[in-house]
Amino acid sequence: MTPHQQFERQFRRPREGRTLIVGSRVYTGREDRRGLYAEALGVDAVDGPGVDLVWNLEEPLSGLGQFGQFDHVECRSVLEHSRRPWLLAENIERLMLEGATLDLSVPFVWSLHAYPSDLFRFTAEGVRALFPSIKWQALRYAGAALTEGGKTPRAEVDGHIYIARTEVLGWGVR
Repeated sequence: MTPHQQFERQFRRPREGRTLIVGSRVYTGREDRRGLYAEALGVDAVDGPGVDLVWNLEEPLSGLGQFGQFDHVECRSVLEHSRRPWLLAENIERLMLEGATLDLSVPFVWSLHAYPSDLFRFTAEGVRALFPSIKWQALRYAGAALTEGGKTPRAEVDGHIYIARTEVLGWGVR
């Protein structure tokens, strides 16, 4: 079982209702996560498969308009591509109903990758700072394994210790 699967099985309990999938564009080899929910809206800053609406969530929300608020939000591997992740995080919180759930993943140590650019890396404490109104039920580092207690996964190469490829996985409630 992968660390993502372990994390999902252990912590993930999406609130029933409308789901917003931020960064919904489906790339080769990835699943269209909209199919996991009865009512889902897929948004992305770039048009393509899996995108119901091209919407740059870094821009100010003029009210909540026709979209309203959501019961559950997924934001997986998106924040590192945002030029202003603090604004994206603020807007995600605004789009969440009280009691809504948030499924988040962001890279901490990861290879550079385009979409259209790759700008930031995040620690668990950085995620807490970006989402101040979220009560995190779980915020873990995951690499080859899921870790406890805020420790990043380590790898030994030729007698030297390195931080292994690592993501921050988060599950929280507004």
